Amino acid sequence: MYSIERANEYIQANKHHVTATYQPKLHFIPEIGWMNDPNGFVYYKGEYHLFYQYNPYDSKWDTMHWGHAKSKDLAHWEYLPIALAPDQDYDKNGCFSGSALVVDDTLWLMYTGHIVNEDGSISQVQNMAYSTDGITFHKIKENPVITGQQLPNEISRSDFRDPKLFEKDGKYYAVVATQHLDQVGCVVLIESENLLDWSFKSIFLKGEQNQGIVWECPDYFEIDGQSYLIVSPMQYHSEYLDFNNQNSNIIMQGRVDWQVGKFYPSNLKEIDHGHDFYAAQTTKNADNERVMIAWMHTWGRPLITDQLQHGWFGSMSLPRILTVQENQIIQKLPESLDNQFVKVELNEELKQPSKIEIDIKETIELKLGTKEDYISFGYDAFRKEVYIDRKNLKYQLIGEERNPVLYRGVQIQATHLTAYIDQQSIEIFVNDGQEVLTSVFYIEGPKKVYSQR
Repeated sequence: MYSIERANEYIQANKHHVTATYQPKLHFIPEIGWMNDPNGFVYYKGEYHLFYQYNPYDSKWDTMHWGHAKSKDLAHWEYLPIALAPDQDYDKNGCFSGSALVVDDTLWLMYTGHIVNEDGSISQVQNMAYSTDGITFHKIKENPVITGQQLPNEISRSDFRDPKLFEKDGKYYAVVATQHLDQVGCVVLIESENLLDWSFKSIFLKGEQNQGIVWECPDYFEIDGQSYLIVSPMQYHSEYLDFNNQNSNIIMQGRVDWQVGKFYPSNLKEIDHGHDFYAAQTTKNADNERVMIAWMHTWGRPLITDQLQHGWFGSMSLPRILTVQENQIIQKLPESLDNQFVKVELNEELKQPSKIEIDIKETIELKLGTKEDYISFGYDAFRKEVYIDRKNLKYQLIGEERNPVLYRGVQIQATHLTAYIDQQSIEIFVNDGQEVLTSVFYIEGPKKVYSQR
């Protein structure tokens, strides 16, 4: 039923029919249809390649393909043909999330095949594909390379997805999302000598009862020899300003015992304290910098451009370079992307992607939008909180959370804010990237940033 050829033909025939009202200029979006998680984010032959969960046929989630684009500067993207379609028995109900790895000029993909069995049960298996030109991908005959049958009995076989490939000391590994039968999130480690033959290594990390029921989209990486693990927990328990979204994105610092395959976290934090940041994935660029990108949405929230029948939904966050200062992860935009934003002042109409710099000396309350339709953001000096508040939007973005998440914030002694504003989003970098808050909005017409006083 599905094929790469059919998907590409559909995109070319229908992409001109989408409505561009809320399409951003500097955030990656699909040409048409639905997009969610970034997949296979990788630097290959002098360019960034971004794959993504993709349904070209509708602006809702459905049977997943892998869309594909590339960029030299992370600001301007070139759409490429569909990379993967669900056209085999081992991925017939969706090519779910995964990752990429470059080995000797060959680009390898590892992805989850989603299978709905005749009895209605779910199987999730891991598959491999490769390309020598970065455009056409071949699924290997050994697929699936690992299935739930190879997991220990304490691990769910129907929640086994989102492999993140990496190489360590001459061996290939992947961290994969699972659920433990204790109903907590879990990451397993699988290993291979050749990318074709895979086996279960260990439970890399098991979560605690308050830390979510599934940990999606794990990503293991190192910066300056220090180990980090990103996961996207579903239903992490809220803690004041942290983890208020039903589905969060967290980063853990720790150490790994590679002999037994265990990750020992020493601390964890939410990566982004806005409303819309999920399934973050990282890669290394030519300068050996760690670059991160995420889906700028989260599950269980209204799909405004789908409801308005605009023909598309989904966007990526701005890519960010991760560095470590005083044992803390710092996020900043690549200079090539930062330079695309025009610096504006308060009360200046936002005609193009803009940034506003704010030095903090006391409480500051700002509005972004129009007089009747706006978000609030700023800094509460008494509480020491940087925040974004969406309660005054015309299109309310209330989701499945037990308590509506309109206000999101982070506690920090703020001295400076840089707000990057595109057609339908704001990303606030606090103190040059010590904290970040990302939120989307759907506001029609000319917008300004102005003081609430």
